[in-house]
Amino acid sequence: MINNIKNKLINPFTFGVVCVLLAFSCDTELTETFDEFIPENVVSLGKPDSVAVVPTGVNKVVFEVFVNSDPKIKKAVIALFDDDVTDDDDKIVATIDIDRTVFAPETYMVETQLPEGGSEYFIHMEDEYGNKSIKYDVFGTVLGDSYVETLEARSYVDVRLYSETEAIITWDSNRTTNDDDEEIVVNPLLVKSVITYTSSVDGSGLTVEVDESEDLTIIPDFISEGTFTYTTFYKVSEDSEYTFESNPTEGTFPAKI
Repeated sequence: MINNIKNKLINPFTFGVVCVLLAFSCDTELTETFDEFIPENVVSLGKPDSVAVVPTGVNKVVFEVFVNSDPKIKKAVIALFDDDVTDDDDKIVATIDIDRTVFAPETYMVETQLPEGGSEYFIHMEDEYGNKSIKYDVFGTVLGDSYVETLEARSYVDVRLYSETEAIITWDSNRTTNDDDEEIVVNPLLVKSVITYTSSVDGSGLTVEVDESEDLTIIPDFISEGTFTYTTFYKVSEDSEYTFESNPTEGTFPAKI
């Protein structure tokens, strides 16, 4: 009878000790896991939801940073890839001050000039005390002179006399038809070409803009057997609002009769 009473008293005590040990073990594992994935000096600050690197010109890109609604966020810092926990100042390529009036998710943008090529970037948020969020990793490509060299000016078939004072340029068409006899665009990245030449009237410089859909362009007041130059503008992607200009190409007008 006494032994039964002792067992009933000991079992709850033993159970309690086991629970304490398990709780301590779980807490230790959680702490170790937190330390493993949450580096030292990183506070609870919302990291960027997304980041896009958009080429906007020769050696220029725009960083589009989608910032969440965390009210503590005061700055976005963009830096080149760094194996260290903290960013060296010389690796920071741009910063964005977050000055919001409404604490809702927003996209902030900054344009910066960088060397040509592909790079990995780290973006983190900071509060007013300099505390940093977890980093967001993104790869971006900066387009420069090497890319421009790959852009060819739009080709033309011929340049001939159209009237006593006008010449006409026949371009290779940027339209064709498919098997269903439907018109399609040959190069959807082609935007326009710009021709520059000298006026035969007063010697001033003249410019003619040619849309990608045009197959024929009439040039007025040209100098007989004079030269003209033109460049062609291309988008990087079909949905891009930015264009890149090819290197100039030279042509010759026909002789006037």
